[in-house]
Amino acid sequence: MSKHSRSKTVWRVTLAVVSVLVIVALVAVSAVYRPTWIHADSPATQRSSVSRTVSPRQLETYCPARMTIADTDAYGDSEYQASNGNIASSARYTAFGAVFHSSVGLLGADETTSALVLNKDDEGSDDDVFIASGTVDDGSQLQDTRLLSASDGTGAASSIMSWATDGDLKGVSAASCVTPALKQSLMVPGTKTGMTQQLIVANPSAKATSVNIKVWGSDKAGALALSTGSTLTVGAGKESILNLAAAASEQDALYVTVSSADTPVAAVVRTIAMDGLTSKGSDYAVPNNASAKALAINGLSEGDTVNLYVYPSRQSDVTVSWTDGTGTKNTNQQTLEANRVSVIDLGSVPKSATGLTISATEPVTAAAKVTNDGDGDQADFALVNASVPMNVSAMAVPDHATAQVNVTNTADGDRTATLTSYNGDGDIVDQNDLTIQAGASTTVELADINDGDVAAVSLADPDQSMVWNIRVSQKDVSDAKLAGVSIIGATDLKEAREQVWSNQNMTIVR
Repeated sequence: MSKHSRSKTVWRVTLAVVSVLVIVALVAVSAVYRPTWIHADSPATQRSSVSRTVSPRQLETYCPARMTIADTDAYGDSEYQASNGNIASSARYTAFGAVFHSSVGLLGADETTSALVLNKDDEGSDDDVFIASGTVDDGSQLQDTRLLSASDGTGAASSIMSWATDGDLKGVSAASCVTPALKQSLMVPGTKTGMTQQLIVANPSAKATSVNIKVWGSDKAGALALSTGSTLTVGAGKESILNLAAAASEQDALYVTVSSADTPVAAVVRTIAMDGLTSKGSDYAVPNNASAKALAINGLSEGDTVNLYVYPSRQSDVTVSWTDGTGTKNTNQQTLEANRVSVIDLGSVPKSATGLTISATEPVTAAAKVTNDGDGDQADFALVNASVPMNVSAMAVPDHATAQVNVTNTADGDRTATLTSYNGDGDIVDQNDLTIQAGASTTVELADINDGDVAAVSLADPDQSMVWNIRVSQKDVSDAKLAGVSIIGATDLKEAREQVWSNQNMTIVR
């Protein structure tokens, strides 16, 4: 081989080795460094998170249909047939604060169906309320309220009432209307013989949903296995019914949770008591979402008998005290088992007492069944939820109702709150500063205000120390010497706020 050929071979080998080294180096560099032109769509910050506090500008409120017996079919001798009798109903719809529009229509009705529109007497006044009256004879109603702005003191507070002097529903049944939610809890009286408990779940949305029902009873700790199944399917704009007396029979009380998979729902329980052919009362149980170490119940009167239902999720020591115009008087102390409804028989309400307080070492949920007797062994009862203080709240007084406001101061010192009353046109007719001693309670007769023309009331409680409600009766029932009692709880008008997080990750386009 010539000298020239050998030099060319060496040169080629050297060039090949260098080329390999360059290629290896480029591969190594590309694995570590990516020029910006390679990923032009990628942001400088690969991930970012933004949070916003939002408040709804549209509110929906579900008002249940008038009270009715579970089975209206006719069987056997007409003298022994169950009957709704001369049942009648009324409803009052109100909207407070910065409201653009509020209307009421049948649940599930299309937008072309005529609706009841709430009116405001003085459009230029921010203090007056939008208000309208109606009935729930034709079925459950849905109130739709559009807000100009979301703030404390703005919202809807409506209520319904049924009454009868004949048939199996003698007495008064009333309830505040319910705001739909993904989860709601209810405290329900027992399912012993003679009790009918119908859980009604309403879906006001345009999408069907599946609802899971869980029930805790009084016999033992832990959730019960329901004999009817624990799932309901509720169609869009529809209601579904579960017979709790059949699903969880022979319990002294029930704690019920209703959880929706897809859309907010509203739940109420129609409760009816009979002793043979004798009417023993009826009322609505509405959602009870207050779980706290300190609760209060109002609306009691001398002559009532009270059964208290308490559900703790953890074992708790509970003290129950009567309240009157001077303070509290301890009446009962117990240690309660977790995940079980305890029933405390408090007996007759003492003279001058109008409420009770509940103090617990762990958060509890509580409600009471308040029973009043009429002529001929007839009786009626009210189901009332224990509540916590609210900064600003309101209630609608059902048309044709006689109402008494009941307020308890849960603080350890004197406190003052302002009670405002509105007439049927939504005008302010009275404002009263209520100063109440520590642990004491008081009442205000709405019949003494504006000749009884009071359609709504609100309570401004800057110290957030007062718990209140209204006790309602009905003149026709009272004139017939029948027991007729129901208690309507306050609606919180605190601005609803939710924290919404938005996470950005543009790398998904690569």
